This record gives sequence, C-alpha cells and structure tokens, in this order.
Amino acid sequence: MSVEFVEKKQQSWNELEELLNKSRNANAQELNRLGYLYRRVTSDLAVARRDFPQDRCVIYLNELVSRAHSTVYQTSPLKRGSLLEFLRFGFPTVFRENLYFIGAAFLMFALAYAGAYVSALRTPEFVESLVPEGYVSHIKELGQNKWNSTSAEARNLLSSYVMTNNIRVAFMAFAGGIMFMVGSVYILVFNGLFFGAIAGLCHVHGAALALWSFVSPHGYIELTTIFIADGAGMKLGYSLIAPTTLTRKQTLVNAAKTAIKLLGGCVFLLVIAGIIEGFVSPSDLPNTIKIGFGALTGILLFTYLFGMKSPNS
Repeated sequence: MSVEFVEKKQQSWNELEELLNKSRNANAQELNRLGYLYRRVTSDLAVARRDFPQDRCVIYLNELVSRAHSTVYQTSPLKRGSLLEFLRFGFPTVFRENLYFIGAAFLMFALAYAGAYVSALRTPEFVESLVPEGYVSHIKELGQNKWNSTSAEARNLLSSYVMTNNIRVAFMAFAGGIMFMVGSVYILVFNGLFFGAIAGLCHVHGAALALWSFVSPHGYIELTTIFIADGAGMKLGYSLIAPTTLTRKQTLVNAAKTAIKLLGGCVFLLVIAGIIEGFVSPSDLPNTIKIGFGALTGILLFTYLFGMKSPNS
C-alpha cells in the first residue's frame, strides 16, 4: 500500500470512524458530513482495490464502508419492518461482502469431505474403525425405506431437535473463531471428515441413494448456513491475527458487528432447514421428488443470497 495514499486519506477515514461511533446522537450537520465522507471513502476503497488489492488496508476500508452504508441507510428500530428488511436485503448484502471467509470455510469443508470420502472407498475397514459403531451398523443394515422411517408423530419433535442442534453447531463454529480461527477451523474440518466418511461408507454398502434422498431436501440450506457461521467466526479470528490500521481491539469490534449480522441470518436459515429436515427429509415421498425438492431449495437459496439487492444500493 502506498504510504502517500494512506497519509493523504487517513484523516478522512478517522473522521468517518468518529462520526460512526456517535451517529446515534449526531446532529443534522454531522449526519450530512457522514454521508459526504461515506461517498469519499467508497471512492478510496475503489482506488485501493484497483491499485493495492492485496494490502490489509483494503480490508479495513471494506469494513468501514460497510459500517457507513448500514448507518446511512438504516431504518428506525421497530419501524418499516426493520427485521424483514434485514432478512430481505441486509443479510444477503453482508453475505456477499464476506465471501472470502465463507468461501474459505466451504473449501476447507470440501477438502476434508473429499479426503474422508475417498478414504472410505479405498479402505472402508479402516474408516469404519474411526466412525462410531452405531452409525456403521445402521449403514450396513440400511434399506431404502429404513432411512425414512421416522413416524409422522415424531416429526414435530425431530424438527425441534434438528433446529436446536444445528443452531448450536452454528454458534460453536462462530464462537470458535475468537481463538484465532482455530476453533472454527476445527469444527468445520471435523464435520467435513465425519460427513465424508458417512457418505463414503453409504456408497460402499449401497445406501447412497437413501442417504442423499434424506440429506438433499435440507442439506443445501443447512450446509451453506454452517459455512456462513464458520466464515463469521473466522472473520473474528482474522481480525485478531491481522488487524488493520486500527488497534486490534477496534478491529475486533468492527469485525464482530459484521459477524453478528451473519450469525443472525444463519439462525433464520437454520429454522427453515430444521423444519424441512423434520418433515420433508424423513417423509415417504419418492427419492426423486425429495432430491428434486432439495435442488429447488438450493436454487432459491443462492438466488436469494446473490440476487437480493437493496433498492438503495
């Protein structure tokens, strides 16, 4: 990063930080000034991305612009359906702004999954020794109908359990990031290895269709949500490992504000995934319909995350 560029722009960045910190009590003149500085810093971010794309200052400016955007275009609490507006536009926007961390989470899970899956195909006996015996026995005995044997009476309870469990995992992945990303990475890799081992053993024992017909309806939403929550956790950890031009504490505070927004959206998605997993996944619907239903949820999910943009943006 050009030292001259930072020195020339630093005063405006600091002034914007100060106005953001007092925005709730700012007067009309200060709010006008905040809007002006927001446009200035947005321009600075564009220049930094073009000329110094690998510099840490780009991360700092991206966070600063994100905070300023939220402040400039925020609506009053409990008015205009602020929660609905966040779910419609705010969450997808924050998701897209943090694709680096979310993409890294997906890549780590995918590599762990692929390694375990291939190992299960090549050395199933070894992988079976690592997986709890109850899972292995169930996979070996698995008939296509057994996987979907949850009774209608039990599905409501199952849905509640699934939602609670998945939200717990998401919070663990998020909270683990505070340990310099170690906790988030561990949870992600562990789940990738476990799921890859299960999928590989199901393939070996002829239960792959039963597995994917169960996983598909809710899996696109559930796994994507775990990646988002884990990415939010890694964002926290990265702010401690590589703080921007601000202090480590302030960098962490800024990262936490964004990470909490990501986590809030995750809870919303996990509620949907839990309902599907409790009622659709274990249902008696044909496998092709359930797999097709899952594909549809995936299309709708990614259309939402990548396509929903605020009218003000």
